[in-house]
Amino acid sequence: MHDEQKLLTNLKKRKRGSLEKVIDLYTPYVSVVVYNTVGAVLSKEDIEEVVSDVFVSLWQNAENLDIKKGCIRTYIGAAARNRAKNKLRKIFLCSEINENVTDSFNDPNAEFEVKEEREILINLIKSLGEPDSEIFFRYYYYEERISKISKVTGIAVGTIKTKLARGRGKLKKALIQKEVWQ
Repeated sequence: MHDEQKLLTNLKKRKRGSLEKVIDLYTPYVSVVVYNTVGAVLSKEDIEEVVSDVFVSLWQNAENLDIKKGCIRTYIGAAARNRAKNKLRKIFLCSEINENVTDSFNDPNAEFEVKEEREILINLIKSLGEPDSEIFFRYYYYEERISKISKVTGIAVGTIKTKLARGRGKLKKALIQKEVWQ
């Protein structure tokens, strides 16, 4: 723990080499956290991007680290989960954003493709069946917390997490089969 305190102090002071040491020590851990959060939905490159973003965020917010409160592992674990969830939200809401962008360019073909992809994704989520599709929409589209979803649906938090993980895997497989996602 003493080494971790020293590393936190060095990060906070932005000492040379401190970020590299954190990256060397915690990249495997952050990678596992990200993968466990997104399942097989994100590509290897997207997972690597999220992992990198976690360390960039750590460096950018180093001065806000509370040396007395926690450890690096706790901080980057939470950051990794949040970044991974945000990446998934961007992917699932991307077609809605793309729809607005293509409208501004007045490209009917692009607009049609975006609407078609969005419809495919929504139908795939619906095909997960209840309560899985409700959980997916609540979590990714409406950005509800798992604890709130649990209260509303009466489903245990652990079960919801499992359903989200399995659902992500099913969606990725279906999207790849439909050649929407490669």
